[in-house]
Amino acid sequence: MRAAIVVAALAGSATAAAAQIAPASKPAFSVERFTPAPGSALWIGVEDADVPAAGRWVVTSSTWIASRPIVLRALSTGAESTEPVRLRWGTEVAVARGVGARYLVGLAAPAALQWGDRLAGIGLSETALQRAVLGDLRLHGRARVVGAPGEPGLAAAVAVALTLPTGDDGDFAGEAGPVLAWGLRAGYRTADVAITGGAGLRLRTEEVVLLSPARPHGNELTASLGAAVRLAPLGRQFGGGDRAWAMVEVEAALGDDAGKGARGPSPAEARVGVRADVAHCWSVALAGGGGFTRDEVGSPGYRLIAQLTFHQDPIHDRDGDGVRDGQDACWTEREDRDGHDDWDGCPDLDDDGDGIEDRFDRCPAQPEDRDGYRDADGCPDAETITTDRGD
Repeated sequence: MRAAIVVAALAGSATAAAAQIAPASKPAFSVERFTPAPGSALWIGVEDADVPAAGRWVVTSSTWIASRPIVLRALSTGAESTEPVRLRWGTEVAVARGVGARYLVGLAAPAALQWGDRLAGIGLSETALQRAVLGDLRLHGRARVVGAPGEPGLAAAVAVALTLPTGDDGDFAGEAGPVLAWGLRAGYRTADVAITGGAGLRLRTEEVVLLSPARPHGNELTASLGAAVRLAPLGRQFGGGDRAWAMVEVEAALGDDAGKGARGPSPAEARVGVRADVAHCWSVALAGGGGFTRDEVGSPGYRLIAQLTFHQDPIHDRDGDGVRDGQDACWTEREDRDGHDDWDGCPDLDDDGDGIEDRFDRCPAQPEDRDGYRDADGCPDAETITTDRGD
């Protein structure tokens, strides 16, 4: 549905509209369509088909600026009538935890600062747009049904999400009622390339009509796709060519027509971005993009995103020593596999702790006794002391 909803025709058709379906007295829907699913250490917005290992946490803090996620135009001329939300600075904290052999549970809590006209100037309401708003809490669940957590190769998952109507629904920040979403996810990953995608259904428990009874905010088909490649030049700035990715993501929704002759909002958005592992278990992502379905509700003119992610169990063995990063105490240094504490992932340069590196130590498993006799060879000395006597 174009957000160019019949603004110019409102006054003349109010009676007829009421005879069909009474329009809502407030927006009662959210214009925010950037709702990243918890639990991914790579993707910025699209949902992954992978899940964290059992007992492992993923915490993501996202912030973004989006312009004009809803614009109303006159039906007869196409001229812009008002900008209910002109600019939105959104934030979100998402937390996920791996459960069992293949499951994820998560929670996302959004909030925003916004500027705009709300519904002023079109004869509906002159109430000012609330500046600081809370969004709807979301509960997420995902089950990886093909492949194990963190395993490369083919992945497939079933995902569900429940949006709770806790946001400010009178200011384009919350839904009128609970929203249930479910979908199928698939992906494939190698050391240098990753793809993910899927489709699903978003079911509103309460259909909302704003301005045009013929175009309600109802159920939606959803789809998304992401592709990523290793960005070695950036990765080397953080210690290795495998520590950065470049990616492109596309998300879209198709509103149903509910038998009323026109589809509900059908926004689509694309973005490009990069992610870099800046420290053990920590990554930073930056992205930019915008909507490419002009004037659709939820399709912004542009969006700029910054994201910080803590991933307790990175899926890679960055130093290639066979100890996964989540268990590797020295994730940038290879274990030396000399039979001494090989489980910790750290190179043991002096196994016996006598101050002489193993490569120079003739007795690497026995500490030097530091008695002033051959202390440089690394071996304890059972020397015989003789005394020269004059008689």
